[in-house]
Amino acid sequence: MARFLALIVALACFLVPTGSPASAAPDHFNPRPGPTFNTPLGDGAHQRAIFRKIIRSINSSPRKSQIKILSWNFLTRQGTDALLRAQRRGVNVRLLMASTNNTNIDNQPFRRLRAGLHRGNRRAPTTSWARVCKGSCRGGSGSAHAKVFMFSKVGRVPRVVIQGSANLTIASTSNQWNDVYTHTRNKKVWAFYSRVFAEATQDRRARQPFASTMIGTTRLMMFPLAGRGAHDPVLQLLNKVRCRNATNTSSHRTRIRIAPDVIRQDRGMVLARRVRELWNQGCDIKIGYTVVGLDVGRFLRSSNGRGPVPMKHLVQDFDGDGLFDNYFHLKAMSIVGNVGGDRSGYVVLNGSANWSSLARVSDENLGIYWNKALALRYYKHIDYWYTHFPQSRPSNSSSARVTTRQVTPDQLVFGAGEDAEYEDGTAYSPTGVDPYANFELD
Repeated sequence: MARFLALIVALACFLVPTGSPASAAPDHFNPRPGPTFNTPLGDGAHQRAIFRKIIRSINSSPRKSQIKILSWNFLTRQGTDALLRAQRRGVNVRLLMASTNNTNIDNQPFRRLRAGLHRGNRRAPTTSWARVCKGSCRGGSGSAHAKVFMFSKVGRVPRVVIQGSANLTIASTSNQWNDVYTHTRNKKVWAFYSRVFAEATQDRRARQPFASTMIGTTRLMMFPLAGRGAHDPVLQLLNKVRCRNATNTSSHRTRIRIAPDVIRQDRGMVLARRVRELWNQGCDIKIGYTVVGLDVGRFLRSSNGRGPVPMKHLVQDFDGDGLFDNYFHLKAMSIVGNVGGDRSGYVVLNGSANWSSLARVSDENLGIYWNKALALRYYKHIDYWYTHFPQSRPSNSSSARVTTRQVTPDQLVFGAGEDAEYEDGTAYSPTGVDPYANFELD
């Protein structure tokens, strides 16, 4: 485990993706609003679509502008270089990250950024910094798991906010499927995230940790989540669904495509129960996941009622060593059909929050968009990868036999090394392989 993490950190420090501006800033980039997706497969443009958008935004931030980043992990040499260049040309740079990604791994890019911004403040008119939050920045416990990138101006475009599932890491390009949604020019969007970021800098429980605002047909939210059950915005959205009499699907059934990354713990089970209710009521549902708890997996795959809910494990393990090399990292859902009292409704949810109890107490960004074009874009994206997801192809037979007990899709492993075990407490592997080790870097 230690050797694996060291290798990843080393690669993150010394590999600079091609195709992104590496020369002296500023760039001349004017970001457009809307969704951006990446895939770890294919050419560099597909892998680095999100990464490049963020780097170009940094490089195109003019003098006297502001960059504010709240990212669970920051692990990229190119990102460090870009932010330090921004500070040198007069941009105010502030970054918050989870403390575990500085203490649990040798995060040299973050430490160089922190030290470089501190030195640069001697000649800067405003104070730039890079800090960590002990738990969640606005809730105390949990984790600083949000992924929000704010730019007061990029090129000629004011008030750019990028939120979604992607951290600013090399792993986000090379090992994960991710998504972000970009807002531009909107004063209300900028004010909402500015208030949240200001609270996060205090690294203590906010007066109202759950923040929510409705801007037109868009609802933006930040966890930690207050209350339980019916207070959960994901459950609230699912409760608006009716499975029959849709007028915008050929079957007249509501279609739901879910890519939650993680479904586990009490909150995951609550959401899974509602999904299963909708499946039994006739909804057309597909779930593409990376991690599911034992109890949740058994519940969703039960033969009761209409039978198992369609699910697919969207991970790749190329060498068969038990470690996930590539995996779906979106936390998104698209609904097309009878929803919210509209029999031809379209709505999509995206952000950083997994379907888990840990997400409830962590800093998480969510967006719910009542938008036809956007809902169809996410629907087609999730549906395509659910249908066409490539299988793992171990490179040799010897590495495929590293583990003595294979992980099945409904089994979750905790720990690492010789201490790794299944959720029910039984040992995972005498060789100590942890298939979820890459989550340390996601």
